[in-house]
Amino acid sequence: MRSVMGATAGVLLVAALGAGCSPALNWRKVRPEGAGLELMFPCKPERESSAQPGPGGRDVTVSSMSCKARDWQFSLTWTDLGDPRSTSPAMRRMHEGMARQLAPGASAPLAVRGIAADPEAFQQVFDARPGQPVQQVRQAVFSRDGRLYQLLMQGQRLDPEAWDVFLGSIQLPP
Repeated sequence: MRSVMGATAGVLLVAALGAGCSPALNWRKVRPEGAGLELMFPCKPERESSAQPGPGGRDVTVSSMSCKARDWQFSLTWTDLGDPRSTSPAMRRMHEGMARQLAPGASAPLAVRGIAADPEAFQQVFDARPGQPVQQVRQAVFSRDGRLYQLLMQGQRLDPEAWDVFLGSIQLPP
């Protein structure tokens, strides 16, 4: 069965994740090459990249880093769409794509310094629909200078403190 992270990364690809005291979470700073940001992962992430169709039919490189800690999957996916005007519609499609797979829950604004001001940049909780395996997903999408980002944490039952550390660790250069 395809994971929600993989399916959501697919949505991104076509559309153009305090807790540090826990022994199971080994927080470390990561500066993914080409991402233009720094954040902390609770485990050593692996990186993948692929070319996907982007705005205007041109290919874009979509990159992701992800790892598993405890029973949670943490991931960051990013791509440079080349045009800041393309990011808002792409973020909307990402939220809509996740909502087609899972039941949307509470949403909240993002407090990440340096992101582009956009009503489509927010975080949201998603739960499995009735009849699906138990699963929760936290998603945050945002952009800066034409670069689109998606942060995900998924598992059977999420830890809000771990999400706060993951999301709160994002640092964009001035």
